[in-house]
Order: sequence, then structure tokens, then C-alpha cells
Amino acid sequence: MSPTRLHPSRTLGFLAAAASAAALCTAPTADAAPVPPPGTPTPGAVTTLVSGADVPWGLAFLPDGSGIYTERNTFNVYRLTKSGQRTLLGKVPFSQTTGLEGGLMGLEVSPTFATDHYLYFLHTSTDGNRIARMTLENNTLSGYTVVLRGMAKNRAHNGGRLRFGPDGKLYATMGDAQNGSLAQNRTSLNGKILRINPDGSIPSDNPFGNAVWSLGHRNPQGLDFDSQGRLWAAEFGNNVMDEVNLVQKGGNYGWPSCEGTNGSCSGSIPPKKTWPVSSGSPSGVTVINDHVFVATTRGQRLYRLRIDAGANLVDERTYYAGTYGRLRTPEVDPDGDIWLTTTADRDNTPNNDRVLLVDVQYAGPSARR
Repeated sequence: MSPTRLHPSRTLGFLAAAASAAALCTAPTADAAPVPPPGTPTPGAVTTLVSGADVPWGLAFLPDGSGIYTERNTFNVYRLTKSGQRTLLGKVPFSQTTGLEGGLMGLEVSPTFATDHYLYFLHTSTDGNRIARMTLENNTLSGYTVVLRGMAKNRAHNGGRLRFGPDGKLYATMGDAQNGSLAQNRTSLNGKILRINPDGSIPSDNPFGNAVWSLGHRNPQGLDFDSQGRLWAAEFGNNVMDEVNLVQKGGNYGWPSCEGTNGSCSGSIPPKKTWPVSSGSPSGVTVINDHVFVATTRGQRLYRLRIDAGANLVDERTYYAGTYGRLRTPEVDPDGDIWLTTTADRDNTPNNDRVLLVDVQYAGPSARR
């Protein structure tokens, strides 16, 4: 393991390159985290932090280093220490399942948690998918507030990931709700990557005057930033290929006429990486030292890809193929290790899933150039 990774939402050093590279972020938040030592992160031994979980979906870390995760179907939110101590913090109200991919999904900790104690959630409700905010104090959740609504829901394709960016804005992935035409409709929030202020208002520099940051997505779920503030997203394809995209402001990624590089793709931004759906179905993404880790459900493996000087994904490595079932969410913890959640089977058998701890070793020259 290593000291804390570079988390771009709390650093100052790499933002100048971000503006020219991907037109993503312009102003960092005030807090700064230590820069990790040079080294290529290599996953190693795996231990179980908790078993008997029920589709652990969202995963994030508090300033004290403890983890928090959501359960999609029970709507429970748990605090979990690295020693395996689990505490129920409460439920996210007004949540409901859809019989497949909807429910309580994404989770993010406020960049100013030390003063506001906010947790953000993306969940399915009676009126569609919502982003909501709650307060965590004394191991208890309270004060539910809707931050953004208006995203259609369906049995599948609900997206669900949340991530604060280096600019202090909250980014979210939202699927097309099984209606591909919504992905190209700039007034719809479905089939998009969204960007809002923490209070739910629309940033003045969003490209279309609403919460939409990019469009033409089918069901994006993985989301994270690299050391230059560039946004990477993993997306479920239909039946040909899955993809990882470098997301640009106002960018069009082609769905539904284009799936990865297949179909009518003229005018859309090509993916940086694709896989056949049988070895993919990517859910969560975490970036460590400019290595993109992608957890896959159908593929049942963890990928590692290095971002090279040209912003391409190279040097693919595969870990744990078929060993732990369907892998859902990877997140790097303050020690530089990866926490990895599982969704053991397609039928979502209750209490059949785990949160795993992956010991990460660091060696060799840094991937940051």
C-alpha cells in the first residue's frame, strides 16, 4: 500500500493542463491532499471486509478513512472500517427498486464534509431518478433534500455514479432509461453525463444551459478524474461492445446510432477503449497514478489501463477473472489500497455479496508524465 493517492478534487498542481486537454475543470477546491509517491499500482492479495451484503453499489471514504457504502435493493447506508466493523447509518428515504438495475446507487462525500457533513446519493424514486443530499452526524443520516430530479427511470439503464470534480462540481452518470432517443435529446437528462453545483443549481459554463455535460450515452456507470483533471467514464454497450470514454464538455458519444466503434459513428467522439460485452459490462472506475481501474460485472474481472502522454489507454492488465463473481465498484482508500464490491449473480440473490480489500503494491516509475 502507499500513502493517499492524488485526488484531483483536492489538489492544485495539475489543473492548467486540464483546460486544454479536455475543457473540464477550471477551479480546484480549497483542500489539498498529499501527492502519492511514484509507482505503478499493482493489485495483490484480496481479503474480505464484509460478506452478506446486498448489492453494495456506491462506495466512498470519509475524512477519517472509514468507508461508506450503499445497498441498491435495501436502501441501507453503512459505515465500514478497514478492520471490518460495520455500522448501519440509516436508509435513503423515497427510494424504490425497479426489479433489475434501479434503487439506491451512487454515493459521494462532500469535498467540504468536515464543515457541512453532507453525503450525496443517486437513487430511484417514485417520480424517476434523483440526486439527493443528507447529513451524517453521530453515525446517523438525516435531513433528506432533493438536489436534482427530472431523470426518467426504467427497469434498467439508470446509470447511477456520482463524482465530485476538481472544479468542485458534482458529476453524475445517467442512463437512457431504455429509450435510446433520449440520449441525443439535449433537453433530456437521460443518456447523459450531468454536471451541477453542490446545491443542485446549474453551472453557468455548462454547454446547453441545463445539467447536461455530455450526451449520446447508453448506460454509463464508471466515473473518475485523472491527475490532469480529465474525466473518464465507463459505459455498458448493447450487445457488441462496451467502452471507456474521455469525456469532453458538450461531447457526443454516439448512442443510439453508434455503439463503441460499431454503427453510424460519424460526428461522435470515439471511445478510448472497447471490449466485447462478454468480457466487459463495466460498472465502476477508479484512477490511481493515472492508471484507470475498471470493474466489470459480466466480465467478472478488474482491468487496469495506463493513460499515456497522448491520453490513450495502453498496457492493459487483467486481475481476478472469474474469481469473485461480478465486480461492481472499485475505490482507492486513503492508504492507496482498493476496496472492491461484488454483485455475485445476475439474479441479485439477497445477502450474497461482499466488500473486498485489495492490497495494492507500488513500484517503478510513475505513470504521470
